[in-house]
Amino acid sequence: MFSKRHRQIDQKTRELLTKEPEKADGNIAAIREHIAHKERDRKIRDMGLPRLQALWDIQMTPEQKSCLKTLANRQAVVPVRGEELAEQAVLWAEEHLFERNSVVNEHELWRQALQYARGQDVNFKDVLAMTRLRNYVRDEQHPGNVTTREHLLREWEIVEVAKEGQCAFHPFCWDYRNSNPALDAEQRQAVEAILTSTHFVLFRGGAGTGKSYTLREVERALKATGREVYVIAPQRQQVMDLEKDGFQNVETVSAFLARGELARRAVVLADEAGQIGGRQMHALLELIQANEGRVILSGDTRQHGALEATDALRAIERYSGVKPIELTTIRRQNPKLAKTIAERGRIREYRQAVAEARDGKLAESFDRLDKQAAITQCTLADQHEKLTKRYVEMRKDHQSTLVVAQTWNEIHSVNEQIRLALKREKLVGETDTTVTAFQPVNLTDAQKRDARSYDEKSRLIFNRDLRGFKAGESVRLQTITNTHLIVESSGRMAAILFKHLDRITVGQPMELSLSSGDRLQLKANGRSEDKRKLANGELVTIKEVHEDGRIALADGRVLPLRFRQFVRGYAVTSYASQGKTVDHVLFSDSAVKAATSQQQWYVTISRGRKGVEIFTTDKQQLREQITRSGDRPLAMGLTPKTRHSWFHQAIEQRYGPRAAYILSKKRQGRIHLKNLQRVRQVPSSAVRQSRGRGIGM
Repeated sequence: MFSKRHRQIDQKTRELLTKEPEKADGNIAAIREHIAHKERDRKIRDMGLPRLQALWDIQMTPEQKSCLKTLANRQAVVPVRGEELAEQAVLWAEEHLFERNSVVNEHELWRQALQYARGQDVNFKDVLAMTRLRNYVRDEQHPGNVTTREHLLREWEIVEVAKEGQCAFHPFCWDYRNSNPALDAEQRQAVEAILTSTHFVLFRGGAGTGKSYTLREVERALKATGREVYVIAPQRQQVMDLEKDGFQNVETVSAFLARGELARRAVVLADEAGQIGGRQMHALLELIQANEGRVILSGDTRQHGALEATDALRAIERYSGVKPIELTTIRRQNPKLAKTIAERGRIREYRQAVAEARDGKLAESFDRLDKQAAITQCTLADQHEKLTKRYVEMRKDHQSTLVVAQTWNEIHSVNEQIRLALKREKLVGETDTTVTAFQPVNLTDAQKRDARSYDEKSRLIFNRDLRGFKAGESVRLQTITNTHLIVESSGRMAAILFKHLDRITVGQPMELSLSSGDRLQLKANGRSEDKRKLANGELVTIKEVHEDGRIALADGRVLPLRFRQFVRGYAVTSYASQGKTVDHVLFSDSAVKAATSQQQWYVTISRGRKGVEIFTTDKQQLREQITRSGDRPLAMGLTPKTRHSWFHQAIEQRYGPRAAYILSKKRQGRIHLKNLQRVRQVPSSAVRQSRGRGIGM
C-alpha cells in the first residue's frame, strides 16, 4: 500500500486499459514492465536514510500516516457532486430493478439508489428530486407503483399480437384423426383442439397432467402436414427433458433467438412458456410474425414464472381474451402406483390436495395434507434432524426423494446434515476428495458493473467461450471501466464488453468434500468430456472422483476439470424443483414470508408421485402464508386511466404521431399492430387534436 512506485504503475496501467481496453488481451506483465521502464522517475543518489525518512514523511498523507499507525487498510473516497451522483445512482437503481420487474415501488428505487451512493455526498432529497424528474408511468390508483414506457409498450404489443390472432388463421390440420391409442379422451380432445384452432394458441397443462406427451402428438401431426416445426424451451434442463420425451432438435429460447432463422409459415412450439420473460417473448413473436408463422405457447402460469421482467404468458392470459386449451386430469399422482390399499388411499388424497392447490384452494389443500399427517410441526432445533431421518429412511427403501427448502442458507445446512447422515449409514462412499466449486451469486447486470459487488474471493466464470477463454474457466476481476470489465487469469487479461455480461456468472469459491454416491445440483450449462449436455439445475449422482479432479457421474458422463459450478443436490429451491418428478417430496419450511406463496406451495407439493411431507415450526403461519400470491405486478395492470394516457405518448414515441392518432380513433375500426410500422405522418394539427383522448383497449 505504501509503495509509491507500485501505485504509479497500477494507476498508469488502469489509465491505459480504460483508454484502450483492447490492450487487455495482451500480457499484463509486459504492459506493467513497459510502464515501469519507460515512465520511471529519476532516482536521487547518495541520500542518507534520515533524509529519505524525512522525505517519505513529507510525501505521506495524513490518511497514510493514520493507516500506518492503526494497521488498517482504508481507501480515500473521491468526492462527487450530489446532483451528479444522485443521477448516477437513480439510473443504476432503475437498471437493477427493472431488469427483473416491470413494476416497482418508487421507495425501492430510492432505497437502491441511496445504497448505491452510500458513503458519498448525496442525500435523500437529491435522490427524490431526481426520481421526480424521471419519466415514469405512475399508477394513480396505487400511489408509489411505477413502470417505464418501455415495459408498458412491450407488454401491450405482446398482448396485441395475441388479440390479433383471434380467428386469423387456417387450422393446422382440417382432417386430423387421432391414431395414438396411448392418449386418453382428454388428451385426444386437446390435440384436436390445437390442430383445428384458427386462433393464437395457448395450451395449459397443470403439474403432472401429461402435457409433454400430448405435445409430442401435436408435433407429430404438424410434421405430417409438411410444415417446419421448431420446439423450444427457456432452460436447457427443460430441453433435455423434452429430448427424453422423444422430441428432436429442441433448443433453448435464447439459442433460437440468437440464431434468428425461421422457415416461412413454420410453427414454433414453446414449452414452459410461463418462464419466458417479456423481452424474449416480444422478440419471439416479432420473429414469428415477420415470417408469417404461428406459435403454440404451452405453460402454466400457476407455477413459477420468468426470472426476467414481465410474466408474458400471464399478460396474454389476462388481457388478450385468448382462452387456453387445457388438461386438468392429474396423472402423476396415480393410485395404481400403490402397493397396499392404505397407500392407494393416501395417494388419492394427495392427488386431491394437489388439485386444490392448482385451483387456488390453498387452505383446503393444506388441511387435506394435515389430516393425512403429512405436516409435522417441529422446533427449530429438531426440524432438520427429523427431515434428515426421514430422508435416510426413504433412501434405504430405494424411494427417489427430493428435499425442497426456501433459502440458500437453509439449503446448505440441510445438504450438509443429510450428507453426514448418509456417511454414518454408509450410503455414500467412505473416501472423500475435496474440490473447489463455485456457488453462483445471483447478480443483475447493473450489479456486475459495480465493483462493490465483488470481494477478493469473487470469481467470474464464463458460461460460453469468449475472448479466448473457454466456457467454465474462472477469472479474477481487475478493474471496471465505463464500457468493460477487465479480467485476468494466469497473467493474461481480457476486456469484457458490458453487452456480454450475460455470458459470465459471478461465483464464490467453496470447498466441497465429495465421494461416490453423492448427489450434486449443476449450476451452469456445459458439456461433458464426451460432449454430452450438462444442464443448469440438473441433479446428478457421483460415481467416482478421479485423482486429477474430474468427476465421473453415474450416467456415464464425466465433468471436465474446468466445470466447477455445482452445489450439493439433496435439497433444492422450489424454483429448481419445477419440472422434476420423484416418488416423495420433503419440504422444509423456513417460515420466510417472502419465500412462501401460492406458486411455491403448488410447485413444491406436486413433485411427488406417492406423497409429500412438510416440516414446519409453525403450522398456522404456513397455512396463512401459502395463500399469498407470488405474482409480480404487470405494467398492463395499471389502472385504465393511467394506462391510456401514457399509451398515447408511448405509441407516438415508437411509431410516430400518425400511429398515435389512428389508435386514438380505434373505435372506428380495428388497427393491426403490424400496420403501425407502415403509417405516415399526419398534419400536426390533427395530432395535437388527438392528444389527451386516450386509447381504447
